[in-house]
Amino acid sequence: MIPRALRLLARSLLLSIVSALPITVDSQVVVSDKAPTRFYGKMRSQLGPDLVHIYQRVFQVATRPNIRFEPAIEKGAVISSGEIIDARATTGRTVMFLVEPPNGVPFLTVDSNANGIIEQSERHRLEKNEHGFVSLIQLPLKHSFFKSFPMLVHYVYGFKHPDLKPTDRLLYQSVTALANGDVDINGRKTLFQFPFQPQSEVVATKEGLFGVDINGDGKIRNEQFSPESSFATNTEAVFRLGDVFVSTERIDLSTNEIVVRARDRTEYLRQDVEVGKELPDFEFVAFSGNKRSLYEFKGKYVLLDFWGVWCVDCRVETPFHVEAYKRFKERGLEILSLNTDENIQIAKDYLAKNNITWTQATNESIRSLVEITYQLQEYPSTLLIGPDLKVLVLDQKQLRGNELHRTLDLMLPTVVSRGSR
Repeated sequence: MIPRALRLLARSLLLSIVSALPITVDSQVVVSDKAPTRFYGKMRSQLGPDLVHIYQRVFQVATRPNIRFEPAIEKGAVISSGEIIDARATTGRTVMFLVEPPNGVPFLTVDSNANGIIEQSERHRLEKNEHGFVSLIQLPLKHSFFKSFPMLVHYVYGFKHPDLKPTDRLLYQSVTALANGDVDINGRKTLFQFPFQPQSEVVATKEGLFGVDINGDGKIRNEQFSPESSFATNTEAVFRLGDVFVSTERIDLSTNEIVVRARDRTEYLRQDVEVGKELPDFEFVAFSGNKRSLYEFKGKYVLLDFWGVWCVDCRVETPFHVEAYKRFKERGLEILSLNTDENIQIAKDYLAKNNITWTQATNESIRSLVEITYQLQEYPSTLLIGPDLKVLVLDQKQLRGNELHRTLDLMLPTVVSRGSR
Protein backbone atom coordinates (compact mmCIF):
# COMPACT_ATOMS: atom_id res chain seq x y z
CA MET A 1 0.00 0.00 0.00
CA ILE A 2 1.26 3.48 -0.84
CA PRO A 3 2.42 5.65 2.09
CA ARG A 4 -0.25 8.17 3.15
CA ALA A 5 2.01 11.18 2.57
CA LEU A 6 2.73 10.04 -0.97
CA ARG A 7 -0.97 9.39 -1.60
CA LEU A 8 -1.84 12.93 -0.50
CA LEU A 9 0.90 14.31 -2.75
CA ALA A 10 -0.32 12.21 -5.65
CA ARG A 11 -3.91 13.33 -5.13
CA SER A 12 -2.78 16.95 -5.13
CA LEU A 13 -0.85 16.39 -8.35
CA LEU A 14 -3.79 14.59 -9.93
CA LEU A 15 -6.28 17.27 -8.87
CA SER A 16 -4.19 20.00 -10.48
CA ILE A 17 -4.14 18.05 -13.73
CA VAL A 18 -7.83 17.12 -13.72
CA SER A 19 -8.96 20.63 -12.84
CA ALA A 20 -7.12 21.97 -15.86
CA LEU A 21 -9.11 19.81 -18.26
CA PRO A 22 -11.94 21.34 -20.26
CA ILE A 23 -15.39 20.51 -18.90
CA THR A 24 -18.44 20.17 -21.10
CA VAL A 25 -21.77 19.31 -19.53
CA ASP A 26 -25.15 18.73 -21.07
CA SER A 27 -27.46 20.28 -18.48
CA GLN A 28 -30.59 18.66 -19.86
CA VAL A 29 -32.81 17.14 -17.15
CA VAL A 30 -35.73 14.96 -18.17
CA VAL A 31 -38.63 14.48 -15.79
CA SER A 32 -41.52 12.16 -16.54
CA ASP A 33 -44.47 10.83 -14.60
CA LYS A 34 -43.86 7.39 -16.11
CA ALA A 35 -40.07 7.20 -16.06
CA PRO A 36 -37.46 8.01 -13.42
CA THR A 37 -35.61 11.29 -13.65
CA ARG A 38 -32.47 11.11 -15.73
CA PHE A 39 -29.44 13.36 -15.70
CA TYR A 40 -26.96 13.74 -18.54
CA GLY A 41 -23.30 14.58 -18.83
CA LYS A 42 -20.06 13.95 -20.69
CA MET A 43 -16.83 12.06 -20.12
CA ARG A 44 -13.52 13.83 -19.69
CA SER A 45 -10.97 12.85 -22.31
CA GLN A 46 -8.14 12.15 -19.87
CA LEU A 47 -7.95 9.24 -17.45
CA GLY A 48 -6.66 9.51 -13.89
CA PRO A 49 -4.56 6.98 -11.94
CA ASP A 50 -6.25 4.78 -9.37
CA LEU A 51 -4.45 5.73 -6.15
CA VAL A 52 -6.10 3.00 -4.10
CA HIS A 53 -4.38 0.04 -5.70
CA ILE A 54 -0.63 0.66 -5.43
CA TYR A 55 1.97 -2.10 -5.79
CA GLN A 56 5.65 -2.44 -4.95
CA ARG A 57 8.14 -3.36 -7.65
CA VAL A 58 11.83 -4.15 -7.20
CA PHE A 59 14.23 -3.12 -9.98
CA GLN A 60 17.66 -4.67 -10.37
CA VAL A 61 20.77 -3.20 -11.93
CA ALA A 62 20.93 -3.95 -15.65
CA THR A 63 24.63 -4.39 -16.40
CA ARG A 64 23.94 -4.98 -20.08
CA PRO A 65 20.52 -3.58 -20.90
CA ASN A 66 19.12 -4.97 -24.14
CA ILE A 67 18.05 -1.53 -25.27
CA ARG A 68 19.60 1.45 -27.06
CA PHE A 69 19.24 5.03 -25.91
CA GLU A 70 18.98 7.83 -28.48
CA PRO A 71 20.30 10.28 -27.55
CA ALA A 72 22.86 8.36 -25.52
CA ILE A 73 22.76 8.65 -21.74
CA GLU A 74 25.65 9.97 -19.66
CA LYS A 75 28.60 7.71 -18.98
CA GLY A 76 28.52 6.34 -15.46
CA ALA A 77 24.71 6.35 -15.29
CA VAL A 78 23.20 3.50 -13.27
CA ILE A 79 20.49 1.64 -15.19
CA SER A 80 18.02 -0.57 -13.34
CA SER A 81 15.16 -2.50 -14.87
CA GLY A 82 12.07 -4.37 -13.76
CA GLU A 83 8.67 -5.50 -14.89
CA ILE A 84 5.81 -3.19 -14.04
CA ILE A 85 2.16 -4.24 -13.96
CA ASP A 86 0.69 -2.87 -17.18
CA ALA A 87 -3.04 -3.24 -17.78
CA ARG A 88 -2.57 -2.14 -21.40
CA ALA A 89 -0.39 -5.13 -22.32
CA THR A 90 -1.86 -8.52 -23.22
CA THR A 91 0.77 -10.11 -20.95
CA GLY A 92 -0.05 -7.73 -18.13
CA ARG A 93 3.62 -6.77 -17.82
CA THR A 94 5.97 -4.24 -19.39
CA VAL A 95 9.70 -3.68 -18.87
CA MET A 96 10.60 -0.29 -17.42
CA PHE A 97 14.05 1.22 -16.94
CA LEU A 98 15.18 3.54 -14.17
CA VAL A 99 18.14 5.67 -15.23
CA GLU A 100 20.19 7.52 -12.63
CA PRO A 101 22.74 9.85 -14.27
CA PRO A 102 25.86 10.74 -12.26
CA ASN A 103 24.89 14.41 -12.71
CA GLY A 104 21.20 15.05 -12.91
CA VAL A 105 17.72 13.90 -11.92
CA PRO A 106 16.74 10.23 -12.43
CA PHE A 107 14.21 9.40 -15.11
CA LEU A 108 12.05 6.44 -16.15
CA THR A 109 11.81 4.96 -19.62
CA VAL A 110 9.51 2.57 -21.43
CA ASP A 111 10.01 1.42 -25.01
CA SER A 112 6.41 2.26 -25.87
CA ASN A 113 6.69 1.73 -29.63
CA ALA A 114 8.68 -1.52 -29.17
CA ASN A 115 11.42 -0.55 -31.64
CA GLY A 116 14.30 -1.43 -29.31
CA ILE A 117 15.25 2.23 -28.88
CA ILE A 118 14.55 4.55 -25.97
CA GLU A 119 13.85 7.88 -27.64
CA GLN A 120 13.70 11.29 -26.01
CA SER A 121 9.89 11.24 -26.03
CA GLU A 122 9.93 7.97 -24.06
CA ARG A 123 11.82 9.45 -21.13
CA HIS A 124 9.79 10.48 -18.09
CA ARG A 125 11.38 12.88 -15.62
CA LEU A 126 11.06 12.20 -11.92
CA GLU A 127 10.36 15.05 -9.52
CA LYS A 128 12.14 15.02 -6.17
CA ASN A 129 10.18 15.20 -2.93
CA GLU A 130 10.76 14.30 0.70
CA HIS A 131 9.99 10.64 0.01
CA GLY A 132 12.22 10.18 -3.03
CA PHE A 133 11.16 10.79 -6.61
CA VAL A 134 7.70 10.70 -8.18
CA SER A 135 6.25 10.98 -11.68
CA LEU A 136 2.81 10.79 -13.24
CA ILE A 137 3.55 9.06 -16.56
CA GLN A 138 1.18 9.15 -19.52
CA LEU A 139 1.66 5.93 -21.50
CA PRO A 140 0.27 5.68 -25.05
CA LEU A 141 -3.05 3.87 -25.30
CA LYS A 142 -4.81 2.30 -28.27
CA HIS A 143 -8.38 3.31 -27.56
CA SER A 144 -11.08 5.07 -29.55
CA PHE A 145 -11.77 7.66 -26.84
CA PHE A 146 -8.85 7.76 -24.39
CA LYS A 147 -5.38 8.32 -25.86
CA SER A 148 -3.10 7.83 -22.86
CA PHE A 149 -2.95 5.67 -19.73
CA PRO A 150 -1.75 7.37 -16.52
CA MET A 151 0.61 5.63 -14.15
CA LEU A 152 1.92 7.10 -10.92
CA VAL A 153 5.44 5.86 -10.15
CA HIS A 154 7.32 6.58 -6.95
CA TYR A 155 11.02 5.72 -6.61
CA VAL A 156 11.94 5.36 -2.93
CA TYR A 157 15.47 6.69 -3.14
CA GLY A 158 17.98 5.14 -0.74
CA PHE A 159 15.63 2.42 0.54
CA LYS A 160 17.48 -0.45 2.24
CA HIS A 161 16.09 -3.79 3.36
CA PRO A 162 17.69 -7.10 4.46
CA ASP A 163 15.85 -8.94 1.68
CA LEU A 164 17.12 -6.59 -1.03
CA LYS A 165 20.56 -6.30 -2.54
CA PRO A 166 22.32 -2.97 -1.96
CA THR A 167 21.95 -2.25 -5.69
CA ASP A 168 18.21 -3.03 -5.83
CA ARG A 169 15.74 -0.19 -6.23
CA LEU A 170 12.25 -0.06 -4.66
CA LEU A 171 9.42 1.56 -6.62
CA TYR A 172 5.68 1.90 -6.13
CA GLN A 173 3.27 2.05 -9.06
CA SER A 174 -0.43 2.54 -9.63
CA VAL A 175 -1.87 -0.34 -11.65
CA THR A 176 -5.28 0.75 -12.90
CA ALA A 177 -6.87 3.92 -14.21
CA LEU A 178 -10.17 5.67 -13.63
CA ALA A 179 -12.40 7.48 -16.10
CA ASN A 180 -14.03 10.75 -15.04
CA GLY A 181 -17.07 12.62 -16.24
CA ASP A 182 -19.26 15.57 -15.33
CA VAL A 183 -23.01 15.30 -14.89
CA ASP A 184 -25.52 18.05 -14.16
CA ILE A 185 -27.57 16.99 -11.15
CA ASN A 186 -30.37 19.52 -10.71
CA GLY A 187 -28.13 22.38 -11.80
CA ARG A 188 -25.05 21.23 -9.93
CA LYS A 189 -22.05 20.14 -11.99
CA THR A 190 -20.98 16.88 -10.33
CA LEU A 191 -17.83 14.84 -10.86
CA PHE A 192 -18.39 11.09 -11.44
CA GLN A 193 -15.75 8.37 -11.48
CA PHE A 194 -15.83 5.05 -13.34
CA PRO A 195 -13.55 2.00 -13.63
CA PHE A 196 -11.55 1.65 -16.82
CA GLN A 197 -10.29 -1.46 -18.60
CA PRO A 198 -7.80 -0.76 -21.43
CA GLN A 199 -8.78 -3.94 -23.28
CA SER A 200 -12.41 -2.82 -23.57
CA GLU A 201 -14.07 -0.07 -25.58
CA VAL A 202 -16.89 0.03 -23.02
CA VAL A 203 -16.82 1.79 -19.64
CA ALA A 204 -18.50 -0.45 -17.08
CA THR A 205 -21.48 0.71 -15.03
CA LYS A 206 -21.91 -2.34 -12.77
CA GLU A 207 -18.45 -3.68 -11.96
CA GLY A 208 -15.46 -1.99 -10.33
CA LEU A 209 -14.58 1.15 -8.41
CA PHE A 210 -17.11 4.00 -8.78
CA GLY A 211 -17.23 7.41 -7.19
CA VAL A 212 -19.17 10.67 -6.95
CA ASP A 213 -18.00 14.03 -5.60
CA ILE A 214 -20.66 14.36 -2.91
CA ASN A 215 -19.35 17.38 -1.00
CA GLY A 216 -18.55 19.41 -4.12
CA ASP A 217 -14.85 19.93 -3.42
CA GLY A 218 -13.86 18.82 -6.93
CA LYS A 219 -12.34 15.47 -5.96
CA ILE A 220 -13.41 11.99 -4.89
CA ARG A 221 -12.18 10.31 -1.71
CA ASN A 222 -11.33 6.73 -2.65
CA GLU A 223 -10.70 5.33 0.79
CA GLN A 224 -12.17 3.05 3.42
CA PHE A 225 -15.72 3.92 4.51
CA SER A 226 -15.85 6.97 2.22
CA PRO A 227 -19.42 7.73 1.03
CA GLU A 228 -17.88 9.13 -2.16
CA SER A 229 -16.63 5.79 -3.51
CA SER A 230 -17.98 2.30 -3.81
CA PHE A 231 -16.87 -1.01 -5.25
CA ALA A 232 -19.73 -2.55 -7.21
CA THR A 233 -20.21 -6.19 -8.17
CA ASN A 234 -22.80 -6.81 -10.87
CA THR A 235 -24.93 -3.88 -9.75
CA GLU A 236 -25.23 -0.13 -10.21
CA ALA A 237 -23.60 1.63 -7.25
CA VAL A 238 -26.10 4.02 -5.66
CA PHE A 239 -24.84 7.31 -4.20
CA ARG A 240 -26.52 9.94 -2.04
CA LEU A 241 -26.26 13.62 -2.98
CA GLY A 242 -28.26 15.32 -0.27
CA ASP A 243 -31.86 14.26 -0.85
CA VAL A 244 -31.11 12.84 -4.30
CA PHE A 245 -30.04 9.23 -4.87
CA VAL A 246 -28.42 8.31 -8.18
CA SER A 247 -26.65 5.57 -10.10
CA THR A 248 -25.08 5.42 -13.55
CA GLU A 249 -27.34 3.74 -16.07
CA ARG A 250 -25.37 4.02 -19.29
CA ILE A 251 -22.16 5.40 -20.81
CA ASP A 252 -21.91 5.80 -24.58
CA LEU A 253 -18.39 6.76 -25.65
CA SER A 254 -19.39 6.99 -29.33
CA THR A 255 -21.61 9.98 -28.54
CA ASN A 256 -19.82 10.91 -25.31
CA GLU A 257 -22.94 10.71 -23.19
CA ILE A 258 -23.33 9.69 -19.55
CA VAL A 259 -26.83 8.78 -18.41
CA VAL A 260 -27.46 8.85 -14.66
CA ARG A 261 -30.84 7.89 -13.21
CA ALA A 262 -32.52 8.89 -9.98
CA ARG A 263 -33.05 6.09 -7.50
CA ASP A 264 -35.51 5.70 -4.65
CA ARG A 265 -34.28 6.38 -1.13
CA THR A 266 -35.00 2.73 -0.24
CA GLU A 267 -32.48 1.60 -2.86
CA TYR A 268 -29.62 3.23 -0.96
CA LEU A 269 -28.52 0.23 1.11
CA ARG A 270 -25.17 1.57 2.21
CA GLN A 271 -24.55 2.52 5.84
CA ASP A 272 -22.68 5.83 6.01
CA VAL A 273 -19.93 5.81 8.63
CA GLU A 274 -18.99 9.06 10.38
CA VAL A 275 -17.00 9.95 13.48
CA GLY A 276 -19.45 10.50 16.33
CA LYS A 277 -22.18 8.43 14.70
CA GLU A 278 -23.35 5.16 16.28
CA LEU A 279 -22.90 1.98 14.27
CA PRO A 280 -26.14 0.04 13.89
CA ASP A 281 -26.22 -3.48 15.28
CA PHE A 282 -25.41 -6.44 13.06
CA GLU A 283 -25.37 -10.17 13.64
CA PHE A 284 -22.62 -12.60 12.72
CA VAL A 285 -21.49 -16.16 13.28
CA ALA A 286 -18.28 -16.56 15.27
CA PHE A 287 -15.66 -19.16 14.37
CA SER A 288 -17.00 -21.17 17.33
CA GLY A 289 -20.33 -21.47 15.50
CA ASN A 290 -22.22 -19.28 17.96
CA LYS A 291 -24.47 -16.48 16.72
CA ARG A 292 -23.28 -13.13 18.03
CA SER A 293 -24.03 -9.44 17.55
CA LEU A 294 -22.19 -6.14 17.72
CA TYR A 295 -24.40 -4.95 20.60
CA GLU A 296 -22.83 -7.58 22.84
CA PHE A 297 -19.73 -5.38 22.87
CA LYS A 298 -21.47 -2.35 24.36
CA GLY A 299 -19.44 -0.93 27.22
CA LYS A 300 -16.14 -1.78 25.52
CA TYR A 301 -13.83 0.05 23.16
CA VAL A 302 -13.94 -2.06 20.02
CA LEU A 303 -11.38 -2.26 17.22
CA LEU A 304 -13.53 -3.42 14.30
CA ASP A 305 -11.23 -4.98 11.72
CA PHE A 306 -12.14 -6.27 8.25
CA TRP A 307 -9.32 -8.58 7.22
CA GLY A 308 -8.24 -11.88 5.65
CA VAL A 309 -5.20 -14.15 5.61
CA TRP A 310 -5.16 -13.68 1.82
CA CYS A 311 -4.41 -9.97 2.38
CA VAL A 312 -0.69 -9.22 2.76
CA ASP A 313 -1.27 -5.84 4.40
CA CYS A 314 -3.63 -7.50 6.89
CA ARG A 315 -0.94 -9.96 7.92
CA VAL A 316 1.49 -7.07 8.39
CA GLU A 317 -0.87 -5.66 11.04
CA THR A 318 -1.16 -8.95 12.98
CA PRO A 319 1.73 -8.39 15.44
CA PHE A 320 0.48 -4.86 16.18
CA HIS A 321 -3.01 -6.19 16.91
CA VAL A 322 -1.66 -8.96 19.15
CA GLU A 323 0.42 -6.43 21.09
CA ALA A 324 -2.52 -4.02 21.33
CA TYR A 325 -4.75 -6.74 22.75
CA LYS A 326 -2.18 -7.55 25.43
CA ARG A 327 -1.53 -3.93 26.39
CA PHE A 328 -5.04 -2.48 26.28
CA LYS A 329 -7.44 -5.29 27.19
CA GLU A 330 -7.44 -4.22 30.84
CA ARG A 331 -8.30 -0.70 29.71
CA GLY A 332 -11.48 -1.90 28.04
CA LEU A 333 -10.31 -2.86 24.55
CA GLU A 334 -11.91 -5.67 22.56
CA ILE A 335 -11.13 -6.63 18.98
CA LEU A 336 -13.82 -7.91 16.64
CA SER A 337 -12.28 -9.27 13.45
CA LEU A 338 -14.53 -9.76 10.44
CA ASN A 339 -12.78 -12.40 8.38
CA THR A 340 -13.06 -12.52 4.57
CA ASP A 341 -11.30 -15.83 3.87
CA GLU A 342 -13.31 -18.34 1.84
CA ASN A 343 -11.48 -21.23 3.52
CA ILE A 344 -12.12 -20.96 7.26
CA GLN A 345 -9.51 -23.61 8.09
CA ILE A 346 -6.75 -21.46 6.61
CA ALA A 347 -7.88 -18.64 8.88
CA LYS A 348 -8.09 -20.91 11.93
CA ASP A 349 -4.56 -22.21 11.34
CA TYR A 350 -3.31 -18.63 11.09
CA LEU A 351 -5.02 -17.69 14.36
CA ALA A 352 -3.46 -20.63 16.18
CA LYS A 353 -0.01 -19.90 14.80
CA ASN A 354 -0.16 -16.26 15.90
CA ASN A 355 -1.90 -16.78 19.27
CA ILE A 356 -4.94 -14.74 18.25
CA THR A 357 -7.76 -15.32 20.73
CA TRP A 358 -10.25 -12.51 20.17
CA THR A 359 -13.60 -12.92 18.41
CA GLN A 360 -13.62 -13.74 14.70
CA ALA A 361 -16.68 -13.53 12.44
CA THR A 362 -16.98 -15.96 9.53
CA ASN A 363 -16.85 -14.69 5.96
CA GLU A 364 -20.21 -16.18 5.07
CA SER A 365 -22.00 -14.42 7.92
CA ILE A 366 -20.63 -10.93 7.15
CA ARG A 367 -20.57 -10.99 3.34
CA SER A 368 -23.56 -8.64 3.00
CA LEU A 369 -21.97 -6.34 5.59
CA VAL A 370 -18.84 -6.09 3.44
CA GLU A 371 -20.46 -5.87 0.01
CA ILE A 372 -23.68 -3.96 0.71
CA THR A 373 -23.66 -2.23 4.10
CA TYR A 374 -20.12 -0.80 3.95
CA GLN A 375 -19.18 -1.56 0.32
CA LEU A 376 -15.51 -1.99 1.22
CA GLN A 377 -12.88 -1.54 -1.45
CA GLU A 378 -9.62 -2.03 0.42
CA TYR A 379 -8.19 -4.29 3.14
CA PRO A 380 -7.49 -4.08 5.95
CA SER A 381 -10.33 -1.68 6.78
CA THR A 382 -10.43 -0.76 10.45
CA LEU A 383 -12.33 1.58 12.75
CA LEU A 384 -12.40 2.23 16.49
CA ILE A 385 -15.73 2.58 18.28
CA GLY A 386 -16.46 3.57 21.87
CA PRO A 387 -18.52 1.94 24.64
CA ASP A 388 -21.66 3.58 23.20
CA LEU A 389 -20.78 2.10 19.77
CA LYS A 390 -20.15 5.56 18.33
CA VAL A 391 -17.24 5.85 15.89
CA LEU A 392 -14.15 7.37 17.49
CA VAL A 393 -11.50 6.96 14.77
CA LEU A 394 -11.81 6.39 11.02
CA ASP A 395 -8.41 7.65 9.88
CA GLN A 396 -6.61 4.49 8.77
CA LYS A 397 -3.19 6.02 9.44
CA GLN A 398 -4.07 6.27 13.14
CA LEU A 399 -5.04 2.58 13.20
CA ARG A 400 -1.93 1.09 11.55
CA GLY A 401 1.30 -0.22 13.04
CA ASN A 402 2.70 1.60 16.04
CA GLU A 403 0.26 4.46 15.41
CA LEU A 404 -2.50 2.09 16.55
CA HIS A 405 -0.89 1.79 19.98
CA ARG A 406 -0.51 5.57 20.29
CA THR A 407 -4.14 6.07 19.29
CA LEU A 408 -5.40 3.53 21.81
CA ASP A 409 -3.26 5.02 24.57
CA LEU A 410 -4.79 8.41 23.83
CA MET A 411 -8.43 7.29 23.47
CA LEU A 412 -8.82 4.62 26.16
CA PRO A 413 -9.22 5.45 29.87
CA THR A 414 -6.27 4.90 32.19
CA VAL A 415 -6.47 1.89 34.51
CA VAL A 416 -6.54 2.99 38.16
CA SER A 417 -4.76 0.63 40.54
CA ARG A 418 -6.76 -0.84 43.44
CA GLY A 419 -4.59 0.87 46.06
CA SER A 420 -5.15 4.37 44.68
CA ARG A 421 -7.95 6.72 45.63
